[in-house]
Amino acid sequence: MNLRRNISRRRMIEGASAAALVTAAAATMPAAMAGPETASGPGLPKGNWRIDTHAHYSPDVYNDYLKRYGLLGAITGAYGPWSVERHLAFMDQYRIQASVLSFGDLQVTVGPVDDRRATARAVNDYARDLVQTRGDRFGIFAVTPMPDIEGSVAEVDRALGELDLDGICLLTNYQGTYLGDPSFKPLYEILDDRGAYVYVHPTGPENNPAPKLCFGPDIPAGNNVFEYTFDATRAMTSLIYNGVLRDYPNIRWHFTHSGGALPFLAYRLATRHSAFPPFNEVLPEGPLTYIKRMFFDDAQAFTAAQLQPLSSLVPADHIMFGSDWPATRHLYAADNVETMPFLKGNLPNLEAGDPEPTVDEIYSRRERIALERTNALEQFPKLKARIRRSGSR
Repeated sequence: MNLRRNISRRRMIEGASAAALVTAAAATMPAAMAGPETASGPGLPKGNWRIDTHAHYSPDVYNDYLKRYGLLGAITGAYGPWSVERHLAFMDQYRIQASVLSFGDLQVTVGPVDDRRATARAVNDYARDLVQTRGDRFGIFAVTPMPDIEGSVAEVDRALGELDLDGICLLTNYQGTYLGDPSFKPLYEILDDRGAYVYVHPTGPENNPAPKLCFGPDIPAGNNVFEYTFDATRAMTSLIYNGVLRDYPNIRWHFTHSGGALPFLAYRLATRHSAFPPFNEVLPEGPLTYIKRMFFDDAQAFTAAQLQPLSSLVPADHIMFGSDWPATRHLYAADNVETMPFLKGNLPNLEAGDPEPTVDEIYSRRERIALERTNALEQFPKLKARIRRSGSR
């Protein structure tokens, strides 16, 4: 066997495949975004080409709601002042063609139900207007007044119908009630009927151990350090073992941060079926089949240590790029190496317009284009259509 010739042939095939993906990506990019002066790396598309599936926004209509309950500072402290222009500037810096916006922790869970319903409607109306004016750059996950089931069912129907938004965002739990709870059945019926894409953002658990954990005497461990990843894992297992993924197969579930702790715990969870026979009564087929059905982004989780375990569990086309901006604005800043010198070489590179250079350590060019673009467009056909229309103007 001529090993050198075979390796060369493999590289030639991989290069041809990557070139085909670059050509396909260029076909859905507006001409103004595809100039040769904005190449983002050897073998990668030119101009703005990435699709960001994990990005947040905080329009004035939502800020007014937070202000009524004294919570605005928590969001502005995390995000800074949000605006469409500021978000577009970030996207252009990192070659992002479109971002699918969502709310993170909290969403519309505070206050009387009437106010939460009205706020969800107002926010989703804003989202509809943004998509109508800048739908080539933004998709939106509609928000609901959960845990108000009746109001949420009505808003899902309106958001995915009349407003024609791209999906729905939920939290991992609501006052300690996780997503597999049978009380959520009416919501899942309409989501399944609509074939909805549901983005789930982590929150903290109801009985939160984090305040008892400190990094030194004056640095408490917030939910976003550990509990987000753990709570996402609780939510996923809740959905699996309460039969939601089995009974509502048309819902596409999206979880964040490369699956949290689930890739590490998945095999351990599956082996519990031998130690605890009731697991087999509830889910005789085991959990791995359902884990493979879920979708994930790699926000703040784009190194080999995080992506390789996830890649061993789910199909490659179920993993997508996510920035988590603007909550991660310091991660993507020009001075990130100065503030985190111990991560040099593993940080976003603003000069190169590369949000996750470490992906190159484990993904080929072809795989990277799929991760950062193609996989998302396959799941968001409305966004894909809007991008195509904008390129034909």
